[in-house]
Amino acid sequence: MSNRLKMTACSLIIVVLLVSVFSISVFSAQQYDLLVMSSVIGGIGFQYSSGVARIIGSVLPDARVTMEATPGYIDNARRLFAGFGDLGIVSHDTAREVYLHEGAFTGGEASLVTIAPIHILYWNLIVNEDSPIKTIWELEGQRVNLQPKGSSAESTATKLFEAINVNIIPSYYRHTEAAEGMRTGTIDSHWQGGSNPTWMEYSVRRPVRVIEFSDEDVAKIREELPFLSKVSFPAGDYYEGSGNVQVVGTWALLMCREDLENDVVYEITKGLYEHKDMMLAAHPGAADMGLDKVLDCTVPYHPGAIKYYEENGVQIPAELIP
Repeated sequence: MSNRLKMTACSLIIVVLLVSVFSISVFSAQQYDLLVMSSVIGGIGFQYSSGVARIIGSVLPDARVTMEATPGYIDNARRLFAGFGDLGIVSHDTAREVYLHEGAFTGGEASLVTIAPIHILYWNLIVNEDSPIKTIWELEGQRVNLQPKGSSAESTATKLFEAINVNIIPSYYRHTEAAEGMRTGTIDSHWQGGSNPTWMEYSVRRPVRVIEFSDEDVAKIREELPFLSKVSFPAGDYYEGSGNVQVVGTWALLMCREDLENDVVYEITKGLYEHKDMMLAAHPGAADMGLDKVLDCTVPYHPGAIKYYEENGVQIPAELIP
């Protein structure tokens, strides 16, 4: 072989090796994007979603995680159903509609499944402590803030008041606007799941009271809205000077696209339970999370989540397998 041919052959070998090394380097460093639908900035949904995003960043270092602020959990469902985003927190009642393609979710082809129950939404109505309103029935004709339209809070409250045939004058303010409305008397009550730091601060300056639901109230509500449950709300964790109060609640579920890779969902699920401290740092209500709560969900799980649960002794029934 001539020197020129030898040099050409050597050059080709070097080029092939360089291309191979470059390809391996690019592949090993390849990143992928995960878009998390969150909630109203500063709200509890945003706080929980922040915890989820931090865990994903910890257990999936090759993932670029982005949080998208939204009006709330119902909007999360709409966006995910439309194919925008990868995962997000959705309230249990809406999750059922999405999976079954009912209500506002008919006609689409997107399929969403559950990763984990994240927290209980303790639905509660607050009034100023000196308000004459004592029961939910006394809200007839009163000005009640339901939070922004499209949010899970607004949807659930609307269904609840319709179910018990109590006619309110609704408003749709965010937390800070609602707090100002309570202070000035332009609204009489505020409805929310859990609470927002705005209201803890408000209750320090002006005491509030949570309207308690009697057993009869809850029974009547559940006749029409069986996804709601009777729960004891630790109001003292949210409002200065309050104690436990009986209200209604529902689970908020972390959901994702059914076609999200099994290994990705497995690592996210594992991270949620094995790095629960990160969720607690995001919001203390994450204490409700636990493997013993997995079967409270009625919407099927992603195969990656099922793998983790069954490895940890949770037998997933056939109706929760997609």
